[in-house]
Parts: sequence; C-alpha cells; structure tokens
Amino acid sequence: MERPYDVITFDCYGTLIDWERGITDAFSAELATAGASADVRPVLAAYHEIEPIVERETYRSYRDVLTETARRLARRLGWALPDARASFLADSLPGWPPFPDTNPALERLAAAGYRLGIL
Repeated sequence: MERPYDVITFDCYGTLIDWERGITDAFSAELATAGASADVRPVLAAYHEIEPIVERETYRSYRDVLTETARRLARRLGWALPDARASFLADSLPGWPPFPDTNPALERLAAAGYRLGIL
C-alpha cells in the first residue's frame, strides 16, 4: 500500500521536548543559585500567562522571548533577577529533555523511510 505522506513535521516544544519540565528545572536551579526557592506550579502557571503576551509584542527571537519572559516572571515573584542572569532560561534550552517516547518514535518513523522535520 502506498503511503499518503513521505514527510512528517513536528512542533518542537511541548510535542517532542518537555518544555514544561525544562522551564521549571531552569527556574528552580536559578532560584537556588540566588538562594531562593518557589513552588514550580505557580511559576509554570505565570509562565503560561506571560510568554504569550511577550510573543504578541514586537518581534523577538525565541531566545529574547525567553529572556523577557523570565524577567517579567521574576518581577511577578518579587525576585530581583540581575540583568546579567536574565538569559538563564534561554541558556538552559539545549538541556530541555525530550519526552520519553520522542526518540524511539522518531527512530521508528525514520526507519520506515519517512523524512522528518521540526517546525
């Protein structure tokens, strides 16, 4: 049987990469570095509220979106995030983990001959 598709594309964050874990791990680590802590649930809820606002404003690279979102979230938490550390979230991005089923699923699709892309 002929396949209806030869190429499959995926959104990256939230589909292949566990971005919520990446965000909460980054905030927890940065808060610990600053000698503070916070329950990650409100951090994540605030993140989900703030990031879309930042994205609707003037064009920013994703790195700059993450940095500005971190600044605003820190302000909301009453945390004095130094400008020199404001990029901690963007800096953590390469370490955000894939979901457990991501790599095996992509390997199976590639082995089946599909071309894969990330949007």
